[in-house]
Amino acid sequence: MALNATVNLKKKMQAGKIVFGQTIGPGNDPEKTAQALKDYGFDFIMIENEHSLVNKETVYEYIRVSRKLELPILMRPEEKDANYRCFMDAGVNGLMLPGINTVEDALFAVEQCYFPPMGHRGTGVGLSPYLMDGQNPAEMLLSDICEYVNNNVVLFPMTENLQCINNLHRILSLEGVAGTIVGTNDLVLDIYGTPPKMLRSETASAPPVEEKLREIGRISQKAKKVAGIGGFAPKGLAKWAKEGYQLFMLGNVMDNNYERLKSNIDEMKSLLGL
Repeated sequence: MALNATVNLKKKMQAGKIVFGQTIGPGNDPEKTAQALKDYGFDFIMIENEHSLVNKETVYEYIRVSRKLELPILMRPEEKDANYRCFMDAGVNGLMLPGINTVEDALFAVEQCYFPPMGHRGTGVGLSPYLMDGQNPAEMLLSDICEYVNNNVVLFPMTENLQCINNLHRILSLEGVAGTIVGTNDLVLDIYGTPPKMLRSETASAPPVEEKLREIGRISQKAKKVAGIGGFAPKGLAKWAKEGYQLFMLGNVMDNNYERLKSNIDEMKSLLGL
């Protein structure tokens, strides 16, 4: 197992480079799915447990495969205060956390994801060989263990409503928060209050929504943190790259349909000149 795969992802984002991910739902073969996505050029994989069902044993298989491929693995848990600690201790590298409204919501995640001095994470070191990337914690100083894990965590509180946008500058100022990823469809519903009589693809490009997406991009740039987004076809996502967004979620994988994502990332890279 290679060391510091997530550190390298963080460095890439801190340098302002574009990164690509996708959500993984149920019904997939972890080995084939992760290998295909790595080959296509995705920078990380993300298990989707807020809106789909992926069991714990399957997540563990994805962790095992991701380590072999040097591919960081994130998770979107069921709730912002769900019991995601067991996944983190098993080797999940970070969270795309739903339902964030306040600084206190985000601070709870920091507390749970990081060892001191950044947070107050409980110690489950030794229950999985993947948390330390194959290093033997019995031969390491406790301070080195905590530093290694903290360095290899990436945390993205999601922006899904107007309240979160109002608090976003403070959320992004927290140590340990890498940036935010917009939950575009949830943001649409919060902006309109009731479901608009429009196709879902049309709502994300409506003027009131675009105004808020630009605001999120500006806040993130000012804080020097990553802005991420999904919910668009490649042409729509490429538009937001010009507004400062640099992390793009390019769809989801269910029932081994990963092959359809190749055209998405190929088109996206072509549009961005990558």
